Amino acid sequence: MTGHRLSNNEYLGVSNGKANYFEIQGRAATGANASKSTEDFNAWKDNAINLGDYKVIPFGTNNDIPNELQETIFPNHLAPGILDRKVELLFGQGPYLYQLKPDGKQFSRIPVENANIQAWLDSIDYETSLIKNATEYYYAEQIYTKIRRGMGARIGRTDVSAAGVETLSNVNCRLAYKKSDLKKIPTHVIVGDWKNSTDKKDFEVFPIWDKNTPDRYPISIHITGFKSFGLPHYVLPSIYGTLNWIRRSTIAPKIIEAFTNNSLNIRFHITSPQKFWDDQRAIMMKNCTAQKIKFTEKMMQDLEDKIFDGLSDVLSGVENVGKFWHNKTVQSFVGGKAVEEGWKISPIKQEVKEYVDAQIAVANKSDFAVQAGLRLHAALAFVGADGKSDSGSEQLYAYLIHQLTALPIAELFVCKALNDLIKHKFNTNIRVGFYQVQAQKQEDTSQSKRVKNTTV
Repeated sequence: MTGHRLSNNEYLGVSNGKANYFEIQGRAATGANASKSTEDFNAWKDNAINLGDYKVIPFGTNNDIPNELQETIFPNHLAPGILDRKVELLFGQGPYLYQLKPDGKQFSRIPVENANIQAWLDSIDYETSLIKNATEYYYAEQIYTKIRRGMGARIGRTDVSAAGVETLSNVNCRLAYKKSDLKKIPTHVIVGDWKNSTDKKDFEVFPIWDKNTPDRYPISIHITGFKSFGLPHYVLPSIYGTLNWIRRSTIAPKIIEAFTNNSLNIRFHITSPQKFWDDQRAIMMKNCTAQKIKFTEKMMQDLEDKIFDGLSDVLSGVENVGKFWHNKTVQSFVGGKAVEEGWKISPIKQEVKEYVDAQIAVANKSDFAVQAGLRLHAALAFVGADGKSDSGSEQLYAYLIHQLTALPIAELFVCKALNDLIKHKFNTNIRVGFYQVQAQKQEDTSQSKRVKNTTV
């Protein structure tokens, strides 16, 4: 099967000599062509946007990479669920306070209780904040947290109500520096609707939070995330390289839908003899003369419609199985040759299987690439091969490896803003993290604690 692009959203698919037209609606990626990267990653800082007294470093050539992530991921049937599943796996049994205790070989986590820290965490609804942080991290791998300085900070107090915390969306945050800054190093975060707004009054400007002077500003933005190679400021999430596969995975069912809606689906070829219509015309004209009415071509058209409507009723529908069409044929001699005249109804073979199978193969390959690009084992994403469930042992080992290798760095970034504040406010090495249960095989678990014998 080969495909030809006719325009921005019109395509012609050719399979086994048969042409199929279909139309696809959707947003192109950043730039003009969705199938080709138009990003010059190192040019972002050189194309700063003027906004009042600030220069804004665009996030992408068109300053729309977060929007591209959002608009590509959300319509897909796999990606949002897998990313949300990673948030669930990180959250585990929920957040808790702990301290690290070395034993000569490794660090062990010791759960602790601290009333002051816990009271502050509860006051800022820290569980919801951590879930929002995790969502921003897994979608964009960068987290912006707005921190409000406590009322007592200016006079040296560190009471439990010293700071408010709010997770911001990557879609709305851009890095900036003052126009007079020759170093062009981001010192501020500008927050607003970058897709629809151009008026500087629609944006808010906040300084970047600095751990060395944490109480310097009434409101500041804490930034953390996984470092991208060669990019000095923004984090380009690893999912960016999977976007084309996500688009292909999303569009495959649309192609099949467009094919079934727009392709010709003719089941029969009906051939009628011209002599039949000439005879009918002669009869109709004779009747009109006898009845003293004027003959019109519409009368012939009405006759054709009536005959073909009757044929359609006979040839279509499950309820018409068993009915048949009968007509008589005659032979005429034209130019010394015998010509058979009569109605012929020939079935047309419906050959769409190859085209549909090709699209399904593309969809399956795309789904596999999406799953691999999102870096979560199928057993943990509830996406088994060919729709089959993975074995319990495979799920167990996938879960254990995920806990050991995928969670530590994610937890570090997701909890970093809160842990930086805890260290500053309470002068302690107590941290907040996520409590993970060590999964075990059923045969290694006592009979009473096995899943099948546990009620919730």
